[in-house]
Amino acid sequence: MADARSAFRQIKIVHPRQEAIIAGLDEVRRSGIATRGERQYGITLLAESGSGKTTAAEHFRDGIERLGELPEGSRPVLIVKLMSTGTARSLFSSILQALDDPFYDRGTEPNLHKRAVQAIKRDDVQLLVIDEIQHLSRRSSAANHVTDSLKTFLDSGLVPIAFFGTHDADKLFQSSHELNGRLFPPLTLPPLDWWADDDRDLFLDFVEDLDAAMVDKQIMKVASGLVEEDIARPLCLASSGIIGRTCRIVETAAINVVRGGRHAITRNDLAMAVNSWAIAHSFIDYNPFVEIEA
Repeated sequence: MADARSAFRQIKIVHPRQEAIIAGLDEVRRSGIATRGERQYGITLLAESGSGKTTAAEHFRDGIERLGELPEGSRPVLIVKLMSTGTARSLFSSILQALDDPFYDRGTEPNLHKRAVQAIKRDDVQLLVIDEIQHLSRRSSAANHVTDSLKTFLDSGLVPIAFFGTHDADKLFQSSHELNGRLFPPLTLPPLDWWADDDRDLFLDFVEDLDAAMVDKQIMKVASGLVEEDIARPLCLASSGIIGRTCRIVETAAINVVRGGRHAITRNDLAMAVNSWAIAHSFIDYNPFVEIEA
């Protein structure tokens, strides 16, 4: 089971809306390069957990690194996951950890700040992605201190910043007009709505690619027909159109299929996966597979 789960987690599918996020990130990165040393700007992407924010950032980072246009050892796109403490010290520590500093958690806050700036310059970071920015909303005093530090990064011309998180961070940006004044128009990654034609097409393309990927990874012996409407529609409804949740439901079903020695996922497998994952974790309070079947 562990091998099948590991293989499933290795599947990376980037859909068109994530490609738009990647294009937006590259625009900010290029703008930063063109104005290096001058005031830099940031951009936000606030969306539901599981929407594919981090996947898009990782795909962008990996694509830039594959270009091979920068000196060896440079880190053009640095993704930093903000610790739940949400303090300035933890921010600088997280940056140093992402840059492989073995002593990332040692030193005073001013010392960590100085080392973080030096490391960003040393590794020629062109875009800083701060993930889980909503953690700052939990402590207003710490949030003010951290946003001041981030404004310093921008104002000093150090590096442009992309702020990724959930909508819990809305109040953080609403309360920080000075930071907002340093932001480009926000990126968006809303859930896919089955009842909207464009969204439905995107969802169908995604599950078709996911189905094929499971066969390519030898998780399934044959395609499961996830693109068929009597499967795709309740799957989209059960996941609320959020790609990450869709993957977790399908993964749960796939593991049960592998455990049973069968060759493909059925509607019944997905219905049981909705019960054991989506409903069990309170993402939804009914099972669309059962409702539609009835």
